[in-house]
Amino acid sequence: MIFHARSIVEFGHFLNRVSDSLMNGKPLRTPLELIREQFDAYAAVLVIEDRLRTGETYYAFTEIDEMMTDTAGAALTRPAQLAYLSERCQPMSATYVPTDDTARYTLWVFRDRSDTKFDDDAASVCEILVSQLARGVETSWRMGATEVERRLYSDVMDKLYVGVVILDHSGKIVRASDAATRLLEARDGLQIQGNKLRATSAKEDRDFQTAVKAALQMAADDAGTTSRGLSLTKQSGSRNLGVIVRPIRGSKDNAAAANSAVAVYIRDPEANPEVEGELVRQLFDLTPAEAAVARRLTAGLSLEDAATSLDISRNTARAHLRSIFSKSGITRQTELVRLVLNSAVILGHGPRQAA
Repeated sequence: MIFHARSIVEFGHFLNRVSDSLMNGKPLRTPLELIREQFDAYAAVLVIEDRLRTGETYYAFTEIDEMMTDTAGAALTRPAQLAYLSERCQPMSATYVPTDDTARYTLWVFRDRSDTKFDDDAASVCEILVSQLARGVETSWRMGATEVERRLYSDVMDKLYVGVVILDHSGKIVRASDAATRLLEARDGLQIQGNKLRATSAKEDRDFQTAVKAALQMAADDAGTTSRGLSLTKQSGSRNLGVIVRPIRGSKDNAAAANSAVAVYIRDPEANPEVEGELVRQLFDLTPAEAAVARRLTAGLSLEDAATSLDISRNTARAHLRSIFSKSGITRQTELVRLVLNSAVILGHGPRQAA
């Protein structure tokens, strides 16, 4: 084996390179190629038997010089390729099973039969490497799942027209959702100055900063999650922003959230819902014509304006509305608007800002 007692530091650097390639989102082929080179081998393969998540088996190969085909010239499947290498090369393998027994990781390294035989030291290194690969893959999967979850939550908040800004323990902005970024860029009621949130009105900013400081203190003391609500004047003259300042409890004990102390929720009442007609039709069992009327009434149009925009008569629009009432069990237009906006339909489309 290449590593000797005097080269422990070199081996540590090699392990770090393998781990870094996994944590940086590189394909599994990248760390496997590092392993292949280190062993001066022909190929390296990682087999992952995912027992819990999907029940499937994954195969990751390094580049192989010659195409492995069957007698008919067709490319071999991954299991067949592994069997092919095992039959024609000198194999070495090591297996790692996590303590929760949810998966099984096997690292295979192959040399030409004429090359130097794998020794006990090589086998020991192979065992270390497969455990390193397994931990890296597990961590990478968890990080990927967390990022997907974060994006989904952020997407839902955006569609509910709620912006979210996270502040650290010094009151500086850690991150902001897309909806919050759009609101802050407008500098209409709330803005960013020196990487901190500030109300555009000096008087209201004093109250806002007091609320933030109180939330920061509660987060530091882990003393509760009392929220403070504020109404911030928009210089444009449109309706005020609604803002909730809330401490994030327990963040100091969670390494992933240690830099998050306060959440600021922002709601712009001028943000109008963009309701998708097809989703309205599906959720409330309406005809396409009825869904079109419901969509326009939800957007704030009168029945007359809805009829005009659809190029139908007012009587036809009224007939559609009666049918909608019958199907939905409601009797008033205001109930229809509330019913649609409180339904899941708004989760199917992004927010549209009022002109």
